[in-house]
Amino acid sequence: MLPPGRRIVPQEGPGEPVAWVTTQPVPDPGLIWSALSDAHLETGLVPVVLTDGEKDEDFFFYAPDDLAELEHLDAASVLGMGLAPPEASKLSMAECQQILGSLPPAPIGLVPARRPADVLPTVGWRTADRFPTSLPIAAVLRSWEVRFGARLLDVGPGAQIRLLVERPPRSTEAAERVAAEHFAFCDESAGQGLHDIAGIAASLVNAPVWTCWWGPGTGPGGEEAGPGREEASPGGEEAGPAGEEASPGDQPASSE
Repeated sequence: MLPPGRRIVPQEGPGEPVAWVTTQPVPDPGLIWSALSDAHLETGLVPVVLTDGEKDEDFFFYAPDDLAELEHLDAASVLGMGLAPPEASKLSMAECQQILGSLPPAPIGLVPARRPADVLPTVGWRTADRFPTSLPIAAVLRSWEVRFGARLLDVGPGAQIRLLVERPPRSTEAAERVAAEHFAFCDESAGQGLHDIAGIAASLVNAPVWTCWWGPGTGPGGEEAGPGREEASPGGEEAGPAGEEASPGDQPASSE
């Protein structure tokens, strides 16, 4: 049973609510997130843990994006590189449950969406200057859902998201190729201020949680934010064969 909640209407748009959010923190939000995720096919609602305490900002749900535009975006073009191959080996259920059980109390939101990757553009979440909308972020998250079983877990504080990853890279070599994508995607990774490929790769091996953070106006190393820099690929090579991934419009509605 969830506590009482409220509907959130973004600051801009048609004035319709885009999410329902509990008014009080929920104990064991990770385990409740898991149960609500399992019920998605029946409810049509995607859960997300909201760790941002800035209530008057309405969790930065600012202006909903047109999801039809998302069908014309793909991760390779957003990141400016070829993509790492998918990972097949799953973490155990116990490993995932350990992470979910460790989350502190937090509000939970329910968003009408086809898949977790579509939550941010549906609610119109805004971060910083790198992406003017959430659509490019969603394109990458769709791809990570398919290749790594990475699902949006929580949003906040500020311009941060975390993903629960069922199939993380298992070797340093594989992790370096995924780290190149993180480098091109966000300003800092792993919740540790990482913004170099070697450091990011070390944090991704067997990691059940990926953390992405965006800062105002600058990218890794203080450079102007923007995907597709030359050093985004280790050794100057492509992170993976381009064109192997289906376009977002061809992806299944579920990341499973």
